[in-house]
Amino acid sequence: MEMPEKIDNIMFAPCGINCKLCVKHTKESNSCPGCLIDSPNKTKNSLKCKIKSCLSKKRVKYCGRCSEFPCKLIKKQDKNYKKRYNFSTLNNAKRITYTGINKIMDEDKEKWACPECNGIVTIQDKICTDCKKRFEQI
Repeated sequence: MEMPEKIDNIMFAPCGINCKLCVKHTKESNSCPGCLIDSPNKTKNSLKCKIKSCLSKKRVKYCGRCSEFPCKLIKKQDKNYKKRYNFSTLNNAKRITYTGINKIMDEDKEKWACPECNGIVTIQDKICTDCKKRFEQI
């Protein structure tokens, strides 16, 4: 999957993950459309996401803009992502407090595009979706 010219803002999940860079979004069949997009292809985790439910109750779009940020839900998710993928969802969610969403999407596009083929390097496995090159650090 080639990195698009522009990543749509709706791909930035409330918890700070850019869904465009998620391995579940980039898979070829039954791919997840993204946390904020209504679709029958949603993953089970997306459908039962406690973070998304919490924010709808608080009428906040992103965790980083919540008065209780960082809460135990985002801290738990962050710990899990750091352990499994060496990626901090907490740090990514913080970006929304000091960086506009358009700039975040532009920065992510630059950071996560494969320099070899312009494919998408996924957050979870750090492998390009097109040329399959593995990246140790991003």
